[in-house]
Amino acid sequence: MEPQRQRLRFEELVHDSAPDGRCRVTVRLEWCGQTIDGVAEGVETHQGRLRASAEATLQAASAATANRARFEMVGVKAVRAFDGWVVIVRVNGNAGERAYRLLGSASCEDEARLSNTAALALLDATNRLLERYVQAP
Repeated sequence: MEPQRQRLRFEELVHDSAPDGRCRVTVRLEWCGQTIDGVAEGVETHQGRLRASAEATLQAASAATANRARFEMVGVKAVRAFDGWVVIVRVNGNAGERAYRLLGSASCEDEARLSNTAALALLDATNRLLERYVQAP
């Protein structure tokens, strides 16, 4: 019998641009064969896409816990480092009776993958806490 995976897994990110300068990001996460989607809108800029990607991931992660864990995005930032990029996120969380200050990061080699990397950085920040509260399918 294979042990049950305890962490949410990033499946895909869909980015749609609108003619009015806004964007819509949908992030799909997976856990035990069940998919959970999160959607966020933002401004169609470099920083706006990063924030929308992280917010959509945060929404999906919260939904996976049936809102037993709640999160608030403090910030997301992409930093050019050496020959690649590092995305850093800061999140405040509440679960049970405790408050948490969470920090996560992920790296990528090219700028085109920064939105996906923002989602991965968010999961890096939250997954250790989420594994206690994710609802079984």
